[in-house]
Amino acid sequence: MPDVVLIDMSLPDMGGLDVLRALRTRTSLGCVPCVAVSGHAMPDDIAAAKAAGIDGYLTKPLSALNLLSMLDDLLPGPARGTSS
Repeated sequence: MPDVVLIDMSLPDMGGLDVLRALRTRTSLGCVPCVAVSGHAMPDDIAAAKAAGIDGYLTKPLSALNLLSMLDDLLPGPARGTSS
């Protein structure tokens, strides 16, 4: 079971929001946090993803620090794999 799912919003065969909807309908994956990764940073794109139930939104080029910060917010325990 994944701890988090990163969804590219511009997939060739289906949109990222369609992927999100498919994941949310699966009982086993319905509660897994999903983060959008996209080259589109327009407020309307972000608002649509959040309205659809995305848990976080990161824009490309992806910043490792932003990703780790979001994982810290979404997941219990340290996202960086370190123990305190």
